[in-house]
Amino acid sequence: FCLPLHYKQSREAGLLVLINFLVRSCGCKGVVSREMLDSMQNAEIIGKLTKEFNEDSVNYPLCTPGPQLKHFKAGLCEFVRVLVRLCQHSLIYDEYLFPLLLALLTGLSDSQVRAFRHTSTLIAMKVMTGLVEVAVVVSVQLQTTQRQHDLENSKGPHDQAPGRLEELQATVCELRENREELSCMMNATFRGVFVHRYRDQLSDIRATCIEELGMWLQKDPEDFLNDGCIKYLGWTLYDKQSPVRLRCVRALQALYQEKEFIGRLELFTSRFKERMLSMVLDKDPEVAVEVVNLLLLLQQNTEEGLTEEECGHIYPLVYALNPALASAAGVFLFKKYTVLASDHQESDTSENAGFFQILISFFLQSEFHKHGAYLVDSLWAVARSELRDWGTMTALLLQESGEEPDMTEGVLIELMMCAVRQEAQGTPPVGRTQGKKVNPTMKNKKVQEQVRSRITSHFIPLLPRLLAKYSPDAEKVSLLLKAPLYFSLEMYSSTAGLEKHLDLLLSQVSGIIEKHTDATVLEACGTLVSTLCDDRYTFSPRTNRAFSQLMDGLTEHFNAYLSDLLQVKSSQMFYEKHAHTILSRFQADSAHVEPDLQALVCLPSDSLRSEMASFLLDYIFSDSEAAELDVGREEAMKITLLQRRRNQLAGYCKMVLYGVLDLTAATNVFKHYDKYFKDFGDIIKETVSKSKVIDPVRSARTVCLCLQQMFSEMLAEEPSQQDVGAIRNLAKRLAMSFGVDLRRLLSGVASLLRDGVRFAFREPAEGEEQQANVAFLEILSEFSFKLLQQDRVHFGYFHLGLVADKTKAFVPGNNLLLSPVRGSWLDGSSVHSSLPPPAFTSTAQRQPASRAAASEPGSEDEFSLG
Repeated sequence: FCLPLHYKQSREAGLLVLINFLVRSCGCKGVVSREMLDSMQNAEIIGKLTKEFNEDSVNYPLCTPGPQLKHFKAGLCEFVRVLVRLCQHSLIYDEYLFPLLLALLTGLSDSQVRAFRHTSTLIAMKVMTGLVEVAVVVSVQLQTTQRQHDLENSKGPHDQAPGRLEELQATVCELRENREELSCMMNATFRGVFVHRYRDQLSDIRATCIEELGMWLQKDPEDFLNDGCIKYLGWTLYDKQSPVRLRCVRALQALYQEKEFIGRLELFTSRFKERMLSMVLDKDPEVAVEVVNLLLLLQQNTEEGLTEEECGHIYPLVYALNPALASAAGVFLFKKYTVLASDHQESDTSENAGFFQILISFFLQSEFHKHGAYLVDSLWAVARSELRDWGTMTALLLQESGEEPDMTEGVLIELMMCAVRQEAQGTPPVGRTQGKKVNPTMKNKKVQEQVRSRITSHFIPLLPRLLAKYSPDAEKVSLLLKAPLYFSLEMYSSTAGLEKHLDLLLSQVSGIIEKHTDATVLEACGTLVSTLCDDRYTFSPRTNRAFSQLMDGLTEHFNAYLSDLLQVKSSQMFYEKHAHTILSRFQADSAHVEPDLQALVCLPSDSLRSEMASFLLDYIFSDSEAAELDVGREEAMKITLLQRRRNQLAGYCKMVLYGVLDLTAATNVFKHYDKYFKDFGDIIKETVSKSKVIDPVRSARTVCLCLQQMFSEMLAEEPSQQDVGAIRNLAKRLAMSFGVDLRRLLSGVASLLRDGVRFAFREPAEGEEQQANVAFLEILSEFSFKLLQQDRVHFGYFHLGLVADKTKAFVPGNNLLLSPVRGSWLDGSSVHSSLPPPAFTSTAQRQPASRAAASEPGSEDEFSLG
């Protein structure tokens, strides 16, 4: 930045330094000499530089990756800004430096060499922005000086200061000349560079031009905020590249938020409003978010705003899966209806009653029923205080209503429960992810506990009343039964005076169970009862006693009608739907208590089991339906179809856990744990966890069987290759679901490893290569960390022995792997070695393998594979 000093000593030398700096900034190693500057035109200079440019490389400083040039663009822009600022009082107006510099930049910006064109356009646009800032300052100074001159001129001859009027007149003339000089340079740059490069084939150049145009329109509206300049923003709304559209939308936001600009934007608004409305469905979610924000400014700051039909383009986005887009639409919806809510406000109701009336009306009209969680999540950032107004919501629900069913009450209950869940858990609904999950800190956990306490304090005394009022309505009561799941249930026993409310709750739940046959209601009751009976709560003996009495009554009632139920098929179906749901939830396995009920057990045939497994592959773990949706289905339809697939998968998993299907049928689900983790990970993880509770050994062996099947399928598809990476990822995820209690996991993990080693070193079938499955040890290694340290050492010795002598690893009668667990699950003395215990991973060289034939589960060892 000593350039002004060198320039004053020799302006030719100073200009030459600046020009060569710009040439090097383009990545060109050519040099402009004094002779070239004196004797050649700009086109000739650029032609010579082009010949010396290294065209073998596509990279140049503005686009070269790496840390060294990471901040080059910002530094170059800062250099131009400081250069203009240092020259703003003198050198800008010498009719030499800036005119010649801008002429060279204009020529370079039209070059076929992308480095020249890109770099010179950026510099020219930044110089233009600097000139606009200087022009604004000069215009203000000119107006101020002109007012001073007019004021001085209005005084009488005796009141005027000597020479003051002439001094002001000279200043006015100088400022006008400076303003004219700046206007000439800006006009030349606008027409010579911007008009040609705003539609350049390189999107980075187009984006730079539009971004700087937005700055000119905002900083100097007197010269630029007219239809002749702003039309370029309208045309660029149709640009094919999202970064260019994004900068265009953000430039418009800066204009529409200034109310004094609105009048000048009327023609633009009427011409391009339709395009802006269509862009809320832009393929780039970031662009769509900014367009929604732009339309909110247009709605708030223009007299006409948006019609209700035009707003209809934005409202459905509150149900979009993208969280940022849904939140932006939520802000738009909230701002739009804030005034309406105040108009609906009645004098005798709370301040948020009008808000809930409008929200309920919108939810009913939107026709996206059962998606209240998405609406609440969209509004959470802007209307959190309103949605947490439990007092207003419960007051509206408990007030007297007519005899006819009120749809608004059902909607309010759904929205209230969604808000309770959002407040208690702080997590978005299914499918609306917010990036990488962050483990909660101790501070966050404490805040969450306080939140749950506030929810509990409000709802504990009111929930029995709500259940009593809405118990006849299955849909409403099933929603209300979820409320205690978000309570701090310890407060029932730790807070004085709340035990009576627990008795009232138990009484209401028991009455609901006796009256209802709806599966949704009974499922909600079962979940709530299971939670209330948990041993960690001090009141659990009371809840267990209450529900035991209920079960006794249900059992007597059931036995009384058992003979009738056994006579017709419909009665059997009734038993399976009502009795199985309730009895299994209350831990009363009547089928084992009463042998006569065994006749009611209906297990699926082999063909039906096969069809169910095929259904999983065709309709659950399949991307074909999702691909069809991407073509044109709406976001809400995607959510609905995903929820349907989740329900179908959950139903299959329940049949496995309830014993309708054998536990080995779970392999059809476990195989897809890693690939479909985003959509179904929670369901599959819960299935793995529940299966370990039912039978930890059989559950672990099922996991091993799943991995063996995938390994065999891999060999069948690619006999010459053994890429186990995907299977190892699945094994790693399944291993993480086993928990952290290594002693409790010992028997299950030991069984899994024994089965896995058997499979890895099984005797080859006729025609198969030797040790075709040895690479399976790599997959098995993902479970080694679930062994205790001493068991891991023993297994390391054993594994080393297997690798040393694979063909003799399994001798009939060898009880090394078949021996029961004694302290540690392997006898370390069986293999002698002075080497340190190796890590549990495959050290054997991979061999070409053929498909490993898996035998059907047998009666003696249903998990063996040969």
